[in-house]
Amino acid sequence: NPPIVSYYIALAAYLFGWSEVSLHLAFLVPACGVVIGTWLLAKDFCSRPFFASLSVICTPVFLVSATTLMCDVLMLAFWIFAVIFWRRGIKTDNMMQIAYASVLIVLAILTKFSAVCLIPLLLAYSLLEKRKISFWILFLFFPIVVLGIYEWVTYSFYGTGHLTYIHSFTESAKQIRQYKYVSGITTGISFVGGCILFPVFYIFVFHKKFKIIIGFAIVVLLLIWLMSFGALVDYPIADADGVNWSFAVQLSVFVFSGACFFYFVLKSFIQKRDSDSFLIFLWVVGVFTFSTVINWSVNGRSILPIVPVAGIFVIRHFEQLESDLFVANFTRLYVPLILTLLIGLTVSFADYKWALVSRNAAIRLSSDYRKNPGNLWYEGHWGFQYYMSTFGRGKPLDYEKPLLIKGDLIIVPSFNSNTKPIFKSTACYMQELCFDVPGPISTMNMKYGAGFYADLAGPLPFAFGPPMLEKYYVYKMIINKKSKFNY
Repeated sequence: NPPIVSYYIALAAYLFGWSEVSLHLAFLVPACGVVIGTWLLAKDFCSRPFFASLSVICTPVFLVSATTLMCDVLMLAFWIFAVIFWRRGIKTDNMMQIAYASVLIVLAILTKFSAVCLIPLLLAYSLLEKRKISFWILFLFFPIVVLGIYEWVTYSFYGTGHLTYIHSFTESAKQIRQYKYVSGITTGISFVGGCILFPVFYIFVFHKKFKIIIGFAIVVLLLIWLMSFGALVDYPIADADGVNWSFAVQLSVFVFSGACFFYFVLKSFIQKRDSDSFLIFLWVVGVFTFSTVINWSVNGRSILPIVPVAGIFVIRHFEQLESDLFVANFTRLYVPLILTLLIGLTVSFADYKWALVSRNAAIRLSSDYRKNPGNLWYEGHWGFQYYMSTFGRGKPLDYEKPLLIKGDLIIVPSFNSNTKPIFKSTACYMQELCFDVPGPISTMNMKYGAGFYADLAGPLPFAFGPPMLEKYYVYKMIINKKSKFNY
């Protein structure tokens, strides 16, 4: 990712000290910015801006993302305020507000590249609102120029541009996993349904049960039809023990939930086709297209930018219904959000407990092998990498230029990013350490099909299932190895 979130972490550490508590508190600032920004945006789009901002807080994807130290929530805060300033500037011909928006677009892109979607989004909105190109177009060129300068600077430093590298990585990842658009789109709908969640509860509250049953049956039949054609062959639908019914049911529920959200989106756009409706409609379509077609994997973080407008679509839908229940019944309006919040908190807590496994494993492994005469190397990234570097003398294994000596130890997690097998000709197996991953929810679990951070692990943003074990394997080098690993 681009560097702004790294600079933000450095600033927070400089001001408040380097600790997990201070850094997590610092990342609550952009989370609050997202909620406030959603309220300001929703004021111009629906009659209940408080509901729209509250719905953001309740979603599982926001609760998980806002409690991590990642770039997505900070990018989304810049994104929302960029849209707010741009929209107001275009409507009032206020070039100062448009200039503010242009700077915020740059900040969003330099926080995470997916924010480049703002450029075509705001261009399309401006053309529809103004019906002609004028001086405002220059403020959309500014982020493009800055992005070009950033690409040139990274090329000068590293021999390859950052954007060029991201593009090559994405294409390579898609080729390796033999990416299929049908399964990618299906996974995207599943992630939208699970990450946002509350629209499916409002379908149950305000629509006839018979229609809901018919809709769910159609979703199930479509999934069966896709499976029969092999379009979902990479899904863990069945194994040696037969059909994985738990996965099949959860997939059906999440896809149905996602379909409910897109029902709200389409119906709202069809019934009210002005420039503002066009803006939030394209907002959803653009983010979903990036997440499922352009990005190297579908994940909760790439779905996150949809969340600020989800509540707006729900409120707009019920405004169009002109339902007395919607106007008067507090219980029917807010109970679905409470249910979403409870599930979201459970998912967030499960993600926290899973992160603790990496922490505990790093502490245990560093302690057990502290007196080993050789070096201690490890594979993998994520939190395990951070904790191994923090609590122990572990070093990340470089496959291109290894500096392994006979007697060195290598730790390989059973489930992590960028791990590779250790050949028997180079090292011998020593030990296996197991750590409990508490249930009943998992955000990353290949057996259950949960892949919140990358759908390589499965097409569900989270999954219900019994506790699992996460294993760490320890190997001891039997030769010196300073040449590149060939796989």
